[in-house]
Amino acid sequence: MFRCAITAIRNIRPIFFQHYAARIIYNQPKSFSTLNTRINPIVYTGCSNNSNLSLLNNKQVLDVSNNLMVPARTVTKFSLKKGKRKTVKAAVKRFLRLNWGVWIRTKIGRHKKLWKKSQPQKRRLRQHVFVNSTQTVLLDKMVTKYWKRPKYYVDDPYEPYHTREEFHITRRKPRESY
Repeated sequence: MFRCAITAIRNIRPIFFQHYAARIIYNQPKSFSTLNTRINPIVYTGCSNNSNLSLLNNKQVLDVSNNLMVPARTVTKFSLKKGKRKTVKAAVKRFLRLNWGVWIRTKIGRHKKLWKKSQPQKRRLRQHVFVNSTQTVLLDKMVTKYWKRPKYYVDDPYEPYHTREEFHITRRKPRESY
């Protein structure tokens, strides 16, 4: 019964009120001088025969679409000098790759409006979190082999996190028997 109702609703053609909309628009009082009360009824019927009404010719739509900034995660596949891939610098600045292959990042909003956040919330914001597997694969594609190799720094605060002994695949030391 429900399926029949859905198929019946899908087969109904849209109703256009061209003459009704035209009567409403043209019979309005013309006391609003700032508003354009004489709108072409083609807009309401959905017909696009008139080229002046298309979105491509609308200056306001074009101005908005030109000012949009689309985020780009592009990788230079071939450099002009040596023909090698290049690292996306934003990935290296915002994320850190641990030696066992996972990427970590800081929490979002950790410096914003700290005056209204409680002490436990501030403590949680100072912590780092792992990125998910999709983002890990994406970040691995965005960097070169240099950034995937282990790095050794003096007094590295992330030193205990570069190894993962609790997981059997990444374990380096033999497991103690219980």
